[in-house]
Amino acid sequence: MSKKIVSICLALVLMLCAVAAMAETFEGVGEGFKPLTVNVTVTDGKIEAIAMGTNDETPSIGGVAIETLTKQIIDTQSLAVDNIAGATYTTVGFTAAVADAVTKAGLDAAGMGYEDKSVVVLPVCMRITEKLIKNKFHYFNYVNINVCSEYICFAIYEPDMTVWDVRVYGGCHGTSDAFGALCKGLTVDECIARLDGIQCSGSATGVDSCPDQLAEALKAAKALMNGTLCDGCTVQH
Repeated sequence: MSKKIVSICLALVLMLCAVAAMAETFEGVGEGFKPLTVNVTVTDGKIEAIAMGTNDETPSIGGVAIETLTKQIIDTQSLAVDNIAGATYTTVGFTAAVADAVTKAGLDAAGMGYEDKSVVVLPVCMRITEKLIKNKFHYFNYVNINVCSEYICFAIYEPDMTVWDVRVYGGCHGTSDAFGALCKGLTVDECIARLDGIQCSGSATGVDSCPDQLAEALKAAKALMNGTLCDGCTVQH
């Protein structure tokens, strides 16, 4: 009889262990270009799988970044991931969504290395920087928002206010090179007239685009050169 009781107890223990180790899936929400969701499978406190749910990420940029981030998180069991060049919004949104999911699973996201890196949206006056003036060329850097590229570098020749040496970093090189070539040698105002308001369905807003960001950058650079760039700008979150 005692052996039978022991066997029953062992069976119950095994069943309880099996239940404890049962895989559960939790949904997490984050903000990339647009809101995105992930489904994170957790077994016995360990992340086993991450599957994308609703998202509007660009497959060639955001999609590739998500594959890289998924592997890194599962392999290291850590949310302290490296930013993927050209996919800052995706990195921030994806890790936030995974952190949300593991928190729902009862895990400590902060203890797994998660830091809230919600993208801070700086006003135009804080995103344009004049890096150098040489031989009457003014060289600028401009930080983009809501698009796949991260920043734009260009030069303005002061005597005739023409645009030169446009370079876009972190975006689609062919398209970026094309509109950079389109503006080469044009005046700032001519380039703005051609690019201002061009829309891109793959952007975070569906309105902004890399060409439009160049137009905004040129407006800011012109204002900076004229000494009329906005004062008292505030940071938006």
